[in-house]
Amino acid sequence: MNRTVLSLLILAPLALAACGQGTQTPAAQTPAAQAPAAQTPAPTGSVEAQLAAYAARPELQDEDSQAILREYASDPLLLQSLQRAYGDSSAPLNVEALAAEKAGSAPLQSQASGRAGYAQSVAWGSVRHYRAEKASPNYSGLRWGSNGCSAPSGFGLGYRDDFRPACDVHDFGYGNLPWLISKIYWPYNKARTDLAFLDNMEAICAAKSLLSRPACYAAANAYYHAVDIGGWKSWISNG
Repeated sequence: MNRTVLSLLILAPLALAACGQGTQTPAAQTPAAQAPAAQTPAPTGSVEAQLAAYAARPELQDEDSQAILREYASDPLLLQSLQRAYGDSSAPLNVEALAAEKAGSAPLQSQASGRAGYAQSVAWGSVRHYRAEKASPNYSGLRWGSNGCSAPSGFGLGYRDDFRPACDVHDFGYGNLPWLISKIYWPYNKARTDLAFLDNMEAICAAKSLLSRPACYAAANAYYHAVDIGGWKSWISNG
């Protein structure tokens, strides 16, 4: 028999076997390939216990994230943010309800009209809305300047550029609402402005990769707490 023909006869079964193995391999490996993508069960228990469980996740092992998790180890707001970051909750940040809770009373007549109401809609809206209104404002005399982001002491130093758009919106709120809104409504308006800041930062974080989101959400909370606690001096100075 011709040597070439003989070689082909010998190799053909091997080729068919290899092709058969190639066809079966993906099906056999599918479960293993999907395993890393399987979602880790959501933490349960108290706020402290759940945050401690998140603190052990590999995506939060950087120094800043660990410092934030230690500082706010019992903070329900941080827990909610991390639940959203990991996809353990689809509940959005309820800015209006949280602001009313922080203000300590129902925000009666908190929604202003005219120029003040317009300023509220910009300060409490999205980055996209802020940019559109800045390009073509409905009212004159408003302060559109921004001094960028001041990172919380020791926390989130790597996110100043990321959060700059959210800081611009926040600066608009602080620059205008104190002198446009009656002082009796300041607590609600400041709280609503600060929480809108957190909401806008989370929107920025949500656009990041799955592995990068948790640390970003943690940093957003550090920025939020910095203005929530220390922002009154700046707010009052603009009143």
